[in-house]
Amino acid sequence: MNYLNGEHFERKPKGGNEMKSWKIAIVALMMGGMLMPVAVYGAEAADAVEDHLALAASYEEKAAVQDTLIGEHTRMKADYKDRFFVNEKLTPLNKIREMENHCNAIIAAASAEKGQLLDMAKWHRMRASELQGL
Repeated sequence: MNYLNGEHFERKPKGGNEMKSWKIAIVALMMGGMLMPVAVYGAEAADAVEDHLALAASYEEKAAVQDTLIGEHTRMKADYKDRFFVNEKLTPLNKIREMENHCNAIIAAASAEKGQLLDMAKWHRMRASELQGL
């Protein structure tokens, strides 16, 4: 064999039948591989639907907690002056404003958090509906 002219790199042609059988085997594997995930995907989709609905319910529960926090601080802000204001000397108005600012900050943060939680719940319900429509 002459290594200088590349003879050792030459391949001998294979028989036609042997090559056809390889092509058939590869096509069969590809077809089987394409069909198998469909059955598995159906089972996984059902599990995914349950997971999405559970997450949506969890986010809605967390949003309800934010509602409670918003309600508490709205009432606290409204009632603070009536409950704790004695007179201008004992309870300066800047203390009442501090409490109002505190409540306003919590109400704003809880409202934003509630909105995000409800958006996530909506998204998970939408994904569950999409998967159920398969």
